[in-house]
Amino acid sequence: MKSTKIIFFLILASLFQYCKEKGDPKALESVKTIEIQVDVLKGDSPEFIPEKLDSINLELPGNPPLTSIQDLVFSQNFFLLLDRKQGLLKFDNNGKFLLKIGEFGEGPDEYAMPYAVQLDEKKNIVYVADWQKMVILTYSLEGNFESTSSKLPGHPISFYKENDSLLVVQETINGTKEQPREVIISSLKPNSLEIVNGESPVYSFHSNFTTIHPIPRILSRVRNSSLFYMPIILGEISSHSDRDSIFRKQGGRLSPEYLLHFIGFDNTLQLGINQMVMSDAYAFLRVVYDNRSYFLGIDLESNSPPIHLKKLFNQEMTDEMIPKPFKGDVYYSILRDKENALEKNPQLVFYRVPEASN
Repeated sequence: MKSTKIIFFLILASLFQYCKEKGDPKALESVKTIEIQVDVLKGDSPEFIPEKLDSINLELPGNPPLTSIQDLVFSQNFFLLLDRKQGLLKFDNNGKFLLKIGEFGEGPDEYAMPYAVQLDEKKNIVYVADWQKMVILTYSLEGNFESTSSKLPGHPISFYKENDSLLVVQETINGTKEQPREVIISSLKPNSLEIVNGESPVYSFHSNFTTIHPIPRILSRVRNSSLFYMPIILGEISSHSDRDSIFRKQGGRLSPEYLLHFIGFDNTLQLGINQMVMSDAYAFLRVVYDNRSYFLGIDLESNSPPIHLKKLFNQEMTDEMIPKPFKGDVYYSILRDKENALEKNPQLVFYRVPEASN
């Protein structure tokens, strides 16, 4: 037991060594532990029961076929959908296709691999992160190209708005088991797209993941505190670990806020977190153990035991169905027709989780 604690603190010390803003060791005293028992995955446990509110059918006449939805942002009168093959699309709130924004290509006004979007309605622009080109492009909501940034330090995978700054989460170019990828968080000036801290990012840290982008949503806000999930568990037998962390921004540094402690798992078998979506009250994750996927919801406010996401709306769970925050205690999921998943466009289903508001 003592050796396990020593290893954990060594991991944390190593992580902070790579952070540009070092944390206070005293902050470890305030860490909240969330226990995830192996029995929760394999046995009976409370299930996540949604209260369905509304839905948007994307299978309307004239709508382009949607293959894989990469990102979504919502406005009062429309929403923007980023599809891996179709690009950035604008729909009205009834699900009717309005226009395509930008095009695939190698030109300075085109994106090669759009990965995330950020909406600024006041300025009438949308930011598009191009993972392949390592730049940020902006377009008007009418579909006109506006500008592009200089090359970023890493491949952008998500945005995060913090006061007047636009933070861009990136992963570095190369990653191996011996030299894992680095996660870099840079700040951009929203108007000029200038990298404020190109030589010295806001944060940077190393992860055992060789590829970070399957878990793009590593930033969130809970009780007015900015939270950062830093992927540590790789998900391979050779790097099995039973602990992972969610960090809190405290002043100019990162401090451990939640310790995810996996209890009762066989350390000779694969264990990893392969998806993580954080909201104001919950963290939703897909845990892979012994080559099987398990979907869980964790109440970050009450630290109650994890809730099992065995099914939502009578369908087996997929990554698209992991609850994503919409507004307040309302969430949405991407729901596909299980009989014609490849032929039909999905629905966007909105629902409330009563437990999250109590």
